[in-house]
Amino acid sequence: METCFQGNLNSDPILSNVLSRFTQSLTVLDYLLHAGSENVVLYFKDNLYIIKTLKEFQYVDEDGKDCGANVRQKAKDISNLLSDPSRLREERRSRAHMRDRMLRGTPGFEDEDENVRRRSSGGPPPRKNRTAEKDEDDLRRAIEASKRSHAEEQDRAAVDRDLETAIRLSKEEEEKRNRAVEDSNAVALFDDQAQL
Repeated sequence: METCFQGNLNSDPILSNVLSRFTQSLTVLDYLLHAGSENVVLYFKDNLYIIKTLKEFQYVDEDGKDCGANVRQKAKDISNLLSDPSRLREERRSRAHMRDRMLRGTPGFEDEDENVRRRSSGGPPPRKNRTAEKDEDDLRRAIEASKRSHAEEQDRAAVDRDLETAIRLSKEEEEKRNRAVEDSNAVALFDDQAQL
């Protein structure tokens, strides 16, 4: 992966930056699916097509190296995880168990769940820093853009179907007109009164 970035930093920094962002985003999403809120899981189950579109990600650098393989593999792993509720539940349970074991070794650990503490405190949630807000806005915009592009693809497909139907009907109509002209020419050729 590093060779892909090194080879493209000078030639096309925008594409290598996009590739890096995709990889980082999928890594964060994988972490959130394993250890984050249940709302993240629900959201991405409902919008699984966003991840499935990345299963077809292609990026080949100037030397012919396939630098998009990491993105495709991460997208495949995440979509498989989201498609299998029992596996997802088990992996979330094992990650929570591991987190609890790690926290027990640190001073000040309480057996109470962090989410329960937050809910029971009754105070306002802690203010997010600006980068987190910016990242959330970026994610929201990316999701909206993905939804728009999905809708545009569906619209294009509908327009293509309509266009194919219109072309077919136009050809049928032209064939009918050609047959009618041939028939009228044949009748006029053998009609004695038309020749006078």
